[in-house]
Amino acid sequence: MSEQNPPVKIAPPPWKCRYTAYVGAFYLSTSSELPRDLAYDPIEASSSVVTDTLKWKGGIAMIQLLRYNETPVGPYDEIAIMPGGFQLPNGDTHSSVTRIYVSQRDTCYNGRKNWNIPKHLARFEYTGSFSKPPFSVSIFPASSDDHPASTAPFFTASIAPLRFWTPSFPFSTNFAKHVGISNVLLQPPLPEGEPKDVTPGSEQFFKTDGHIWCKKAKLVWFDMKQPEGAVKVVKGRENWWPGFRRWNLGLWLPDAELSLGDPDVVKI
Repeated sequence: MSEQNPPVKIAPPPWKCRYTAYVGAFYLSTSSELPRDLAYDPIEASSSVVTDTLKWKGGIAMIQLLRYNETPVGPYDEIAIMPGGFQLPNGDTHSSVTRIYVSQRDTCYNGRKNWNIPKHLARFEYTGSFSKPPFSVSIFPASSDDHPASTAPFFTASIAPLRFWTPSFPFSTNFAKHVGISNVLLQPPLPEGEPKDVTPGSEQFFKTDGHIWCKKAKLVWFDMKQPEGAVKVVKGRENWWPGFRRWNLGLWLPDAELSLGDPDVVKI
């Protein structure tokens, strides 16, 4: 008889969390197409509501590697892909998390249920310590029985400190707004995924304010070169996303704070 997973913990908004993050920022132009096989998990990629209702506007995109130490559902690891801005029919443009993997069932369920954040389960493997660079990470999306669906990682990167000293500095979403990064998450309704008990679907568009604060942010390097045998290492994708350079500056946010409130329903 197979082992049963315990019921998920229900944790409605608002959420206040503490975490450490590494954020790589990149500029994406709409002169090239959005690579949907990278921007979306296959479940969301199959939904025209997710992929076609909002107009992709490009701009500043982000890859975020996160380790949450304090949340309403306990600790977990996460990778979030935010490929720039998405525009509503009324012209408003906001950020959107299009693909996201987590290491824990409770946050997978609640992220989807509370805010339409399209979380899926994955296994995270590290070489070195996440709490202080240098380290490397490989991420393997899980199949419906919570076991890795592939022996090759979906994403691999190495984080390294700068070779020269740089001072730390405060960072917040209030600052990010001034450089074109919206602190509002615009999330379309989600199809139901697998396993069904932790990947529920939804029927409404949500818009949520998110606020981040870090007292001592630092600069780091993202090494995006994909190893032999990794998924999607084909011509033009040697550094994972088409057009990415191998080495990119990023932010290290140690002991940061995040707050996510109740979402607003958006009528389309």
